[in-house]
Parts: sequence; C-alpha cells; structure tokens
Amino acid sequence: MMNRLSLKKKLWLPLVFSWIALLFLSVWHAYQTRDLQIAERQRGLEDVTEMAYTTVAGFAKLEADGKLSRAEAQQGAIARVRDQRYTGDGYATLVGADSTIVMHPINTKLDGRNMLSFKDAKGNELYKMIAAAGASPAGKGFLEYWWPRPGSDKPSPKMGFVKRFKPWNWDLICSVYSDDIEADFRRALVQAVVVLVALGVLLSIIAGLVSRNIFRSIGGEPAEAAEMARKIAGGDLTGTIRTSGGDQHSLVAAVAYTRDRLVDTVQGIQGATTSIKTSVDEIANGNMDLSNRTEQQAGSLEETASAMEELTSTVKQNAANAQHANELASGAAKVAIQGGEVVGQVVQTMASINASSRKIVDIISVIDGIAFQTNILALNAAVEAARAGEQGRGFAVVASEVRSLAQRSAAAAKEIKQLIDDSVGKVDAGTHLVQQAGQTMQEVVASIQGVSTVVSEIATASHEQSAGIEQVGEAITQMDETTQQNAALVEQAAAAAQSLQEQADKLVNLVGVFTLDRQRQGGLAVR
Repeated sequence: MMNRLSLKKKLWLPLVFSWIALLFLSVWHAYQTRDLQIAERQRGLEDVTEMAYTTVAGFAKLEADGKLSRAEAQQGAIARVRDQRYTGDGYATLVGADSTIVMHPINTKLDGRNMLSFKDAKGNELYKMIAAAGASPAGKGFLEYWWPRPGSDKPSPKMGFVKRFKPWNWDLICSVYSDDIEADFRRALVQAVVVLVALGVLLSIIAGLVSRNIFRSIGGEPAEAAEMARKIAGGDLTGTIRTSGGDQHSLVAAVAYTRDRLVDTVQGIQGATTSIKTSVDEIANGNMDLSNRTEQQAGSLEETASAMEELTSTVKQNAANAQHANELASGAAKVAIQGGEVVGQVVQTMASINASSRKIVDIISVIDGIAFQTNILALNAAVEAARAGEQGRGFAVVASEVRSLAQRSAAAAKEIKQLIDDSVGKVDAGTHLVQQAGQTMQEVVASIQGVSTVVSEIATASHEQSAGIEQVGEAITQMDETTQQNAALVEQAAAAAQSLQEQADKLVNLVGVFTLDRQRQGGLAVR
C-alpha cells in the first residue's frame, strides 16, 4: 500500500500521524488530569467523611460510657456535624438507613423527611443509592448525583462518599460539586485543540518546505529514480531520463548523468575488451603452439640424451673391451713368444730324437747283422750236426732253436728298423712342421704385437671418445633441463594466457550485460 503512495503523500503521512498522535496525547492527558482530580476529590471526601464519622463515634462512646443518653448523644452529634464545613461550602449530611434525613445542614426543611422516592435532575434515586452504599459489605462507597448549589435552582453534578455508622444505623454522606472538574477537562480539551492546530499549522509549513526541498533534491518521484537505478543495475542503459530544466543537482539528474557516463564507459570497455580478447586469443594460440613445440623439442632432447647415455655406455664398454683386448693381446703375445720358444725347444728335441733314431737304426743294423751271422752259424751247426749223426742230434735241435731265434731277431730287427725308419721319416716331417710352426709363431707374435699396438691405440681413442661423449651428454642434459624449464615456463605462460583469456571472456560477458541504444552504440557489437 505504501508503495502506491507518491513521495508528497509519504512526506505528509508522518505529519498526519503526528497530528493524530498529538490529539491522542492531548485527550489522554486531559482524561488523566480529570482522573487525578477526581481521585484527589475522593480522597478529600473520605477524609472529611472520616472526620464526621469520628465526631459521631465520639458521641456514641459517650453513650456507651453512660455519660449521655442516646438521644442526647445523637443531638450532640447532629449539632456538631451540622456546624462542620470543608472546602468552603462543603458539608456532611446524616441519613437514616430507611432514607429518612436525620440532618441536612443547608436545607433544614428536609430534616425528618423520608426521601426514598426522591430522584435528582437526571432521574437518579439518590437516597436508594446512599442506602445501597451503606448496606454494602464494606459499609461505604462513592456515588455521583445532581444537586442545586445554594441559592440556585439549577442542579450541578456532585460526587459523594457514604459511610454507615452501624451502632446508630446512620449513613454519613459528604459530597462536593464536580462541575469544576468537568470545566477543567473541557478547558484542557480546548487548549489541546488550540495547541494541536497551532502545531499542525507550523508542522504543515515545515513539512511543506521540507517536502519541496526533498522533491527538488530527488528531482522526481523516488519510485521513478528507483526504477531507473534498477534498469541500470540490470544493464539496461536504453531510454531517456526526464529531468527538469536547469536541474543538475537532484538525484534523478545524478542518475541520468551516471547513466550517460556509464554508457560512454561501457562503450569504451566493449571496444577494449574486444581488442583484448582478440590479442589474448592470439597470445593463447601462440603459447599453445610454442608449448607444443617446446614439448616436442624436450621429447627429442630426452630421446637424444637417452641415446647419448646408451652411446656413452657402449663407448665405455668398447673402451673397456678394447682395454681387455689389449691386455689379452699382450698376454697372447707373451704366450706366442713363449710358444715360439717352446717350438724352438721342440725343434731341438726333434733333432735330438732324429739323431737318436738314426743311432738306433745303426744299432738295429748291427743287430740284424748279428742275427744274420747267428743264422748262418746255426745253419752251419745244423749241417755239422747232420754230419755227426745221432751224436749231433741234440746239437742240431739247439742249432735249430738258435736259428729260429736268429730269424725271429732278424724279423724283429727288420720290423724295428722299419718302424724306426717310419719314425725317422715322421720325425723329419715333424721337425719340418715344427720349424714351419716356429716361423708361424714368430709371424703370429709379430702380428699379435701389431694387434696389441692397434688395440692399445683403439683403447686410448675409446677413452678419449668416451670423455668427449660424456661432455656431449652433459651438454645435452643441460639443454634438456633448460628445455624442460622453458617448457614449464611456456606452460605457465600458456596457463596465464588461458586465465587471462577466461578473464577477458568474463569481462566481455559482464560488459555484455549492458544494453545500449543502437544510435549511441556506434556500431559496437554487444556480446
């Protein structure tokens, strides 16, 4: 409901509520004042009634003490109460429980008169009300009625307090006129109305001036300004904002100026973000390409480094093998030299064997000659035994055996000779072969020494090559580390470019929220 009210109505609304509040407070204060006055009057009535009650009670005590008779005591009490006054014209009246007036200090004509059917100007049965208050459990109570002032026939409002003196069955009533309280109440209401009107006029003038100033400061209805602000917050920079002529300091004028400046700024940002996005895209693509190439180069360097490590290991192994081959060649050369020496010794030994074999052949020839001579001697002995006849038979047997042994010795000697001849031939051939082996061993020794020299040179070259390859491997490793660092830096740059690209996209999207007039947009594309 408040949203439907205009600013002027909203500004006047507190004033209206203030008027109502002031009216309520004034009326409430008037009623409070009246209630306080009534309470004060009631306390006064209680006090004076208590005073009259004390007077009556005093005479009743004299009766109780036997000093006075009841009639004397009652007459004394009536006379004393009749003369009592309070607040100028206030007095106490004594009424019997049967509504008979015992004593009226002003209108003595009423004394002894039964007033049960009496009604005041407003139709209130006054004495029935008095009897009812005295007969209440508390024996007392307040009441209101109308009674004319002394010397006047016009009734005026009064309030009274009744308290019953039970020993004599009397109701003591003290009353006071209350029309002054009502007059004060009405006067307070009139004063409140006057003050309210005066304050209302003053506040109206102030509220009018303040409203006018506020309205000028805002430059229009706040709802319109709020709607403009909501459109701007929502990115809608289209349309126009109406301002008063010469208005440069109001809220609406400030919103209009802000909108115009924001339009110019957004147009500039849109153009800048488009350029930034294009540049960032190019940087991101370039970084991505560079990152891929760097990764490829890093991969190639890693493969090269791995190959160089394998080559270094192979060269080291070749160098070690060459060193080992050199050692083996040196050992083989020594062995070959020793073999040559052994072969020379074998040649000498074979020559000795050949000489010994020839001597054996000679000895076997002698043995063969001896066997031949023995065979001849055995033959001759056999002939001689045959000639001797029976006497020579035993000798013939011996001669036959000797001949057989000689033949066998000759055959064995022949076989031995043949074997020795074969051995000599083989020894000659072996000697020739051993001589050739000796020459070959000398050539082998020379070749092995040459091979040892070459292998030593290869080992030296392999060590130098291994050292060079190690240096190349270290250089490639350093290049690989540098390339890895470059790749990491390129990846960081690519990540930064990607982040920048995302930020540029966000900036484009954020700026794209604003909607501009096509005429003012100047051909800029709004994303």
